[in-house]
Amino acid sequence: MADMAESPAAWENPACPLCGSESARRLFVARDRLLGRPGEFPVVRCSGCGLVFLKPRPTKEALGAYYPDDYYPLDQQPSPEAEAVAHDLLGSVSTVAHGRGLRQPRILDIGCGVGLFLHRAEEAGMAVQGIELSASAVNYARTNYGLDVHHGTLGDANIPLACRDIVVMWHVLEHLPDPLAGLRQVAGILAPGGVLLAAVPNFDSYEARLFGRRWYSLDAPRHLIHFTPATLTIAVEQAGLQVQTITHSSGTAGLVYSLMGDLTGVSLKLRHRPLSEPAYHRTAAILHRLTRPACLAAAHLRHGGALELQATKPPTPSM
Repeated sequence: MADMAESPAAWENPACPLCGSESARRLFVARDRLLGRPGEFPVVRCSGCGLVFLKPRPTKEALGAYYPDDYYPLDQQPSPEAEAVAHDLLGSVSTVAHGRGLRQPRILDIGCGVGLFLHRAEEAGMAVQGIELSASAVNYARTNYGLDVHHGTLGDANIPLACRDIVVMWHVLEHLPDPLAGLRQVAGILAPGGVLLAAVPNFDSYEARLFGRRWYSLDAPRHLIHFTPATLTIAVEQAGLQVQTITHSSGTAGLVYSLMGDLTGVSLKLRHRPLSEPAYHRTAAILHRLTRPACLAAAHLRHGGALELQATKPPTPSM
């Protein structure tokens, strides 16, 4: 691969992030279909545990080039899609809090983006805090919503142990070079009986099988890891948490934007294509409506485009 030969120091060859195996089989080579940045990114499946991941992959330093300042849309008015995600997530968090009798649950959102969900949760009376790598997103969350958002990672946030009731990692785990280490950190900061709510794309979905290397949710190279229900369960349990539910999402985004990439005949470059462009926006809206029944059926058959996890930290044994 020419890109690797030109900058070998920017690449690394990891062992399986889940089981440590050095043996893996290449499935295909992906490209950056979201932003159109150069590079070829081999997607492999571990011969030991079945985890799918990028190998080789850009180093931590090289990955920064794939997260430009406009990676998060910093719109003064949140999109209807963003509002819907925040609304649904707030509903899930409220259900968990009510079930545990928490009147003011302590929420940590890792990878909180511009903070819309945290803003809605704070409005609902919850005690909230966020962590986010994007400086522009952090500034937006602080300036527009007045949120307590740490710029950095969970590892350098210095959050005390056993101090959060609910941790949210919504489409974050797939971005982590070492998701198992991240989950173990989450287990440490959760209070006994605390809950992790997480979502990841589903590599075992019908849409992933249909589109292969052109699947929108591959999002190479930002998505370093690709989970299935089996490998997600392994990772969460190895971190010391107990899986309660894994739900298949009926969301249409993965299917619609995979189709949009193919229909336009070019790499899907959402950030370079004005989202207000009438023809593009109308086409996407139509496809969302048309694909809804298929996505509902896929979720019902447990092959939805994304997985939504609820896991708990075991309570402290009574003495």
